[in-house]
Amino acid sequence: MKKIQVVQITLLIVSAGFFTSLLLYTDTYNEIKAVIVDTTCFSCIKMNPVTHFTFTFNTLNNQPHPTYVQDNLTKIGPVFLAFRADVCAACDKMDPILKKVFNVEFGKKELFHQIIEYQGSNISFFHINIDHASGEFLNSFSIYDRDHRSGVPMFVMITLGNNSGKIQPYYMTAYGELTGAHNDKERIEYFDKMINKGIEFYQENIEEYIKQEESN
Repeated sequence: MKKIQVVQITLLIVSAGFFTSLLLYTDTYNEIKAVIVDTTCFSCIKMNPVTHFTFTFNTLNNQPHPTYVQDNLTKIGPVFLAFRADVCAACDKMDPILKKVFNVEFGKKELFHQIIEYQGSNISFFHINIDHASGEFLNSFSIYDRDHRSGVPMFVMITLGNNSGKIQPYYMTAYGELTGAHNDKERIEYFDKMINKGIEFYQENIEEYIKQEESN
C-alpha cells in the first residue's frame, strides 16, 4: 500500500513540474500572457477597472503634455480625449454614448477632431484609435494612462489647475464602461459631470494662465 502511495506522489510531483515548465518555457505561456496580460480591451477579459474621479497634474512618468493638447488649452478650451482600438467590445458600446454626449459623428477607425460647444463652453473633442494613430496622438495614450491600465476604452478630460500658484494642465482619466455607472443614462451623467468639472476648473484658471504664458 505504501509503495502505491509513493508512486502516486511521485507522479503528482512530475506532473506539476511538467506543467510549470510548459507555462514558463514554451509558447503556451506567451499565448496566455498575450490574451490576459497584454490585452487592450477591458471587456475582453471582463475587467472592472477602477475609475478615480480626481484630477492630477502628474502625467505618467512626468512626460510633457502633447503639443496639440497644449495648443487647444490655450486657444479653445478644455480637451477631451477618447481612446479605442479596432477590436474592443467595450469601445463599441461607449462610442455611441460619446456621439450622443458631444453630438458628433465619427468612424470607428477615424482620428477625429472637432470643437464642440458644450453648455456654452468650447471643448476640443478628439477620438483616437490607437491601432491607427501615430506620433503625439498615439503617445498621448500612455501619457494619460494614470492608473497604468494599458487598456481601452480610455477617456481623458484635460483642463487647467492651480498647482501651488502655477497654472498647469490638469487632467482626469476614466476607463472601460465607467465604474459605478450601470446603464447608458448613468454613463451620460458621468461624462456630463466629468466635462463640467473640467469647464469649471478651466474658467477659474484661464485668465491667469494666459498672463503666465505671455510673461514667459
